[in-house]
Amino acid sequence: MTHLSTEGMHLPLEGIKVVETAQGVSGPACGRILAGMGAEVIKIEPPYNGDWSRKVGPHLNQDNPYESSALFLYNNTGKKSVTLDLQTKREFNKLNELVETSDIFIEDWDLNFRKSFIFNLDMFSTNNSNLIELSVTPFGLSGPYAHFRSSSITQLALAGILNLIGEKDREPLMLPGYQPEYLTGINGANAIQIALWDREFENAAGKFLELSILETLANLHQPPLDMDGQVRHRSGHRQSPLSSKGFPPGVCTLEASDGSVTFGGGSQAIWEQLCLMLNRTDLSENTSYDNVFDHPESGVIVDKIMEEWMTEKTKREVFHEASSQWMLPVAPVLDIDEILSDPHFEFRDAFQSINHPIAGKALYPTPPYMLENQRLNLRRAPLLGEHNKEYL
Repeated sequence: MTHLSTEGMHLPLEGIKVVETAQGVSGPACGRILAGMGAEVIKIEPPYNGDWSRKVGPHLNQDNPYESSALFLYNNTGKKSVTLDLQTKREFNKLNELVETSDIFIEDWDLNFRKSFIFNLDMFSTNNSNLIELSVTPFGLSGPYAHFRSSSITQLALAGILNLIGEKDREPLMLPGYQPEYLTGINGANAIQIALWDREFENAAGKFLELSILETLANLHQPPLDMDGQVRHRSGHRQSPLSSKGFPPGVCTLEASDGSVTFGGGSQAIWEQLCLMLNRTDLSENTSYDNVFDHPESGVIVDKIMEEWMTEKTKREVFHEASSQWMLPVAPVLDIDEILSDPHFEFRDAFQSINHPIAGKALYPTPPYMLENQRLNLRRAPLLGEHNKEYL
């Protein structure tokens, strides 16, 4: 079992100072990763209401929602909060002073904001030649969409991701949460660390890094056209094919006695192993089952056989039998409560309890990586303006 302690351990980004004016999810998710690696992250928030994500529920304390937004608490673990009104010259100059002595600056000022803002937003890298500035916006700072407004669902639509999710003859389905923004935050943290490496070990100057949510999503296509040049389409409860050759049936999500189970794979070897488990080797010997996309009826037949095999089994029983005895890529579809009590997540210390003075105790996902077989110990998110005296 891993341990939730980094006492005495040197964290990779210790000594690195980050200023973050970005709000919401993408930029703060990036800053959260850096804070978890030991960086000092100073979050600049507007006075009174702070980062707009503080308004987003669920709130863990209804008497003080601005200090207990689950979204804000998660994306801002380990940071310090300073409030500045950047519309005033005095406090904008305070921001400049902080950035001048920092290594990294994370902002989300899109083209419209940059054009309308009363102060010069290009001054930071000029005043600090070693500064690594990351600009995170929906569409980037150039191009015909750069001035458009956006949201998670419109990004997924424009990037072609929605077109791949759902049943073929029905409307596309939305991914839950803020997945485009979180993926962008991860990419931002990676880009910053590459720029830090370049600066520290190649004696290079700082960098201006521009990152767009739309282009992050465009990189998720694997590839946009499949390996044989065929356009991908929605495939419902089945995995989409990697080539026009497709794959046998059995790669799908079906119902056990108490919930759903997903079967992965797609190779001939996994198909043959599945048929062995079902005691139906006749299926793998029949060439009409080689490609479920060319022969949709084969998928319907195999789905029924699999569901009959599972009818008196729980999803956990199917999972363990198929995985342990037959070495098939199978998993139960878990809800949040099941995830929190899952023995593998528990063994790996994948969640940490953090006590917040307003929100109280809650479980937070720990970073997915470990250092020296140890999880990084998360620190709580800050109260609004909690560190003003330290920095102003």
